Amino acid sequence: MADRLPPGYDSRTETAEHTTAHRLQKQYVHGGALSAGGTKDAARPDDGHVTSQEYAAAARPVGAGTGGPGAGPAALDVEFHHPLERWLGRRGPRRLLAFLARRRRNGRTIIEDVLDSYHNPGAPLRQRVLHWPLHRFIDRLRGGVSVATFRARISEHVSTVRGLVVTARSVAEFGLTVPQRFSAPLFAVWNFTNQCNLQCRHCYQDSGHAALAAELSLDEKLALVDEIAEQYVPMIAFAGGEPTISPDLLPVLERCRQHGIHTSVATHGGTMTPRLAAALAAAGVKYVEVSLDSVHPEKHDAFRGQPGMWHRTVRGMRYVVQQPGLRLGIAMCVHQGNFAEVPQMLQFAVDIGAGCLAHFNFIPVGRGLEMVAGDLTPAQREWLLRTLNDWMQSGRIGVISTAPQLGRVCLAHGPAGGRQACSHAGSGGGVKAKVVAKYLGGCGAGRTYVCIEPTGNITPCVYLPHRVLGNVRQRRFIDIFRQNEFWDLLCDRSKLTHHCEVCRFKNYCGGCRARADAYFGAVNAGDPGCIFNEKHWEELVRQGVAAAADAEQARGGAGEPAAPPAVKQYDGCTTSWTRQ
Repeated sequence: MADRLPPGYDSRTETAEHTTAHRLQKQYVHGGALSAGGTKDAARPDDGHVTSQEYAAAARPVGAGTGGPGAGPAALDVEFHHPLERWLGRRGPRRLLAFLARRRRNGRTIIEDVLDSYHNPGAPLRQRVLHWPLHRFIDRLRGGVSVATFRARISEHVSTVRGLVVTARSVAEFGLTVPQRFSAPLFAVWNFTNQCNLQCRHCYQDSGHAALAAELSLDEKLALVDEIAEQYVPMIAFAGGEPTISPDLLPVLERCRQHGIHTSVATHGGTMTPRLAAALAAAGVKYVEVSLDSVHPEKHDAFRGQPGMWHRTVRGMRYVVQQPGLRLGIAMCVHQGNFAEVPQMLQFAVDIGAGCLAHFNFIPVGRGLEMVAGDLTPAQREWLLRTLNDWMQSGRIGVISTAPQLGRVCLAHGPAGGRQACSHAGSGGGVKAKVVAKYLGGCGAGRTYVCIEPTGNITPCVYLPHRVLGNVRQRRFIDIFRQNEFWDLLCDRSKLTHHCEVCRFKNYCGGCRARADAYFGAVNAGDPGCIFNEKHWEELVRQGVAAAADAEQARGGAGEPAAPPAVKQYDGCTTSWTRQ
């Protein structure tokens, strides 16, 4: 790989001096050793007490029909297809996509003009006539979706159109790959500043009360937005630190709005005011995600390191809900201290008017390295994801999760035509969503999305700050994304190890690369948070790298058992989910 990289190539594995990992001298392997061998079969029993083969065979999606007279519901088939797949796999259509997605002298692509003129009486007559054959093609594809709905959700949704351009370019260049390789990321999370007025125990960013000396200037940030926009990246999520503290946030959001980039802001909520909420909406923000660790004020305040924070955070949530144009999401990093509260938090989110609950995997990175004992066991995570899936399928609230296993749980335990988690893109309904989920591929670190650090470093994920793909002060954003030492390792699922390499669901999940890296020091290792890798989790506990949750700790002070029963009837298999 190195001989194909340009001069000034700066990919590296390093822990920044201000981080907990640097202080603890946490070690990470720069490359990734491939599997040592073994049976390349999903029925391989080496990794967990239940295999993905057994899991898939036992799963019975609701409403999936029957397996024959007296056979009961049909078993899960993980191969979902759409007629377009075969067509897009041909050379001719790929060339057509490349032509349609190429930017012309006027700065626009044909895809943009086609969608803008589709059933649009206000579009120039020449465009409506010129693109009539493609309009007819869209008519056939949209099925039962009305023209008005199609235009509102796609044609008039600029960031969606930008995403379609990136997707067309990606298929044109790489063909259909599972998971899909992308010519540019579908979104970036921008840790806008390292400054924060809190001191949260689990902070992945190791944020402090002051900004880092080398943070990007406003001019550099605006230039970076222009670079990102040039590549048609459809979305940027602004996080921190606490992004609302930075005076640069609103000017950068406004630049994103001018380019048609969809923006969201993640905040602890304590700085939110009606005036700020209105300013965010005016700058084009559609979604504000507020972090809440507990439904109990004293527990949230203790975790965040500031008395009275719970009430300030909830007040901030109400300001977001009251602001026209803004949607509220509640972010909950689930760990042993709040695991038992998940159903209560879901109901709290519904009651306050949030449209979404965002579950964040606890990952021992940043200050979280010093609370490894707070991590969930594979059994607890499985129960949690089943709970989140039930709420999502019920329609009571939207659910997203940084645990890619939610895609697998939706396939196996949701209704046959129900909601499907589609990686970082949220969720959708029906078989089309399952096909999309297959290509988005669950974990998208360094493949469908990247993180922008305050200093201009680009990393594969916010939870992989030590895996530096490059820095925007040395190379262009798109060159860093495409030309780095981790590209092939993160795009090619055949390079995974442990059960992740053979899993029946690896096209929909792939395991969390950050969790694998945090525990094994290798970005392509298996995810030890999955039940299919439970034996590896138990070995990590024996080595002292991970911690077993004792019964009292698992209760999290909520007065009720946090874990499912020690032995649970598992859809036809009796499997021990928790170890005594």
